[in-house]
Amino acid sequence: MHHQSQTAPALPTVGLVSHKTYTVRRSTMLAGLAWLALSTACSGGAGWYILSRDDLAARLIARETSRQYAYEDRISALRADIDRYASRALLDQDGVESRVDELASRQAEIESRQSLVAALTDTLQSNGLMPAAKLPLRSQVIKPGEPIRASGVTSFAPILPGKPTPAPETPSLRGADSGWQSGETPAEPPAKRVDAALTKLDGAMARTSNAQLSTLKEMDETLAVTQKRLRSALAETGLDADRLAAPAASAGGMGGPFVPVKLDPSESPFAATLSALQPRVASVLRLRGVIEQLPLSRPMAGDHDFTSNFGYRTDPFTRGLAMHTGVDFRAETGSSVLATAPGKVVVAEYNGGYGNMVEVEHANGLSTRYAHMSAISVSTGQMVKAGTVVGRVGTTGRSTGPHLHYETRINDEPVDPTRFLRAGGKLLAKAL
Repeated sequence: MHHQSQTAPALPTVGLVSHKTYTVRRSTMLAGLAWLALSTACSGGAGWYILSRDDLAARLIARETSRQYAYEDRISALRADIDRYASRALLDQDGVESRVDELASRQAEIESRQSLVAALTDTLQSNGLMPAAKLPLRSQVIKPGEPIRASGVTSFAPILPGKPTPAPETPSLRGADSGWQSGETPAEPPAKRVDAALTKLDGAMARTSNAQLSTLKEMDETLAVTQKRLRSALAETGLDADRLAAPAASAGGMGGPFVPVKLDPSESPFAATLSALQPRVASVLRLRGVIEQLPLSRPMAGDHDFTSNFGYRTDPFTRGLAMHTGVDFRAETGSSVLATAPGKVVVAEYNGGYGNMVEVEHANGLSTRYAHMSAISVSTGQMVKAGTVVGRVGTTGRSTGPHLHYETRINDEPVDPTRFLRAGGKLLAKAL
């Protein structure tokens, strides 16, 4: 079918704009719509992707932040633990330091006490008042920086400088320290070893201190018995022990300024015992010195009978009553006559009825005479000791036969010699 075109009338062209008509195909329109839908979808997908990525990043950041906070909290807790352990270590160190200082102080005190006990023991032993005995052993001196040893255990306290123990090259297995795998006893921690060593050392010092106190008490008991024995012997002589002067001791060159040891009896049992012991020691030494100067020995060795006692008797020549100023010992001619105490010979010659006589002057106004001797063995002015031979038994002078006439005098007045001989026999018997 054909359409015939109609021609429109021409219009004037002046001042008019021509219009064109465009025709859009359907396919083109569908393509545009599809492109528009695709673009919108892409834009939405991109937006959703971007939004989802931001949310994931936020979650990641939040998780890392919480983890960081957890790590920081853990680090803070570990630092707090470290500070706590360090504080505990410092407290333990201070405790060990205090114990070591205390032990060092006690050690110095024990050393000082030991010197007093040793000096006192030497004095008593040198005077024959106490047999040789083993003194308490000196405890170990504690010096900072040195290992503490007690009963074979050697440990270093944390405060004491020394070589540190190296760490093991490989870590031990879990449970290896418990010893259940190998059956071996696990090693004690250093702190426990140090504490055990200090405890043992403390016990050793306590035992040493108790031994020193026990030694002083034994000395006091021994001296008390000796003091009683010496006073009993002096009582036999009839002399007043408090009025007798002991000779000055001269055991070689000694001297120096007098520095007394000050003791407070209330300070400790050791000080109280030593304070009570010192006067007893002085008293016994004085009594011992007095007795050593008294004529308590027998003038002849062995046992010899008395042929005549001290006091009134029938005179062997006149048969009348007479005063006998000594005692007579029966002995053979030539027997040794011994000095009965230390002293100085003031007479050594023939003296009338005494015959050959020796007189020895002793301390505290005492003197002894030895008469009727056949020979004189000393000279005037000679110093003699107890047991020195002064002559030989004889029958010179007014004598009826060989014997020894022995006298004891106080301030030149004759006293019964048997009082002194009995005292000497008592001392000798108790000494044996």
